Amino acid sequence: FFILCSTLFADNQLIIDSNFFEADDQKGVAIFTGNVKVTKIEDRLNCDKLVVNMIKDNQNQQTPEKYTATGNVNFNVYSNDKVYYGKGDTVIYEPFKNKYTIFGNGYLEEKTDGRILYGEEIYLDEITAQAKVVGKESKPVRFMMKLQDTNKEKQ
Repeated sequence: FFILCSTLFADNQLIIDSNFFEADDQKGVAIFTGNVKVTKIEDRLNCDKLVVNMIKDNQNQQTPEKYTATGNVNFNVYSNDKVYYGKGDTVIYEPFKNKYTIFGNGYLEEKTDGRILYGEEIYLDEITAQAKVVGKESKPVRFMMKLQDTNKEKQ
């Protein structure tokens, strides 16, 4: 437990607040439930339940490998001069790969450029700056973006 906590709060100051916390060092899992709020620098994540899967790093210390957020999930992420707001039924973040996956009722807005994605599955890779969105027949993918008013440009 103490090794886990020291890892979670080291270096970049990751702060997790919740109503309940449990950990299993043998399995490398920490579970936070009830009004979960995660803060790291400017990034924010809110959800009902957060499962943090840990692996051992080079110094044999536990370090987060994957975050899985479920229930009323929403987040703000600041990355590469961009600001993202997202939400979905389940959001998975893999810090070593810098990948986000949103499952169920996915919404991702890139605030700086005003681009918005809706879909049942949204994949965002921060390293390659690529996104992939999957919809279904009853709920297709939707992409929205702001366009410049060409009438104003002509004047």
